[in-house]
Amino acid sequence: MSIFQLELNDVACTGCIGKIKRGIKKYHGVEKVKILAGSGKIEVNFNENIIQSEEIKRHIHKLAFRMFD
Repeated sequence: MSIFQLELNDVACTGCIGKIKRGIKKYHGVEKVKILAGSGKIEVNFNENIIQSEEIKRHIHKLAFRMFD
């Protein structure tokens, strides 16, 4: 299992961050998603044999972009 953190400073609303969290948890290979309170970051635990961090980051950016579209 691998872990990475990603800053979501462009997403100010905690509701939006929650939507991103729920959206990412749906992907096969993502095991846990945690919002790091007060830091504007999200932490993702995932199985690198199933999904790569770059793919998760692309999905996060797509979800964030849709919220402001």
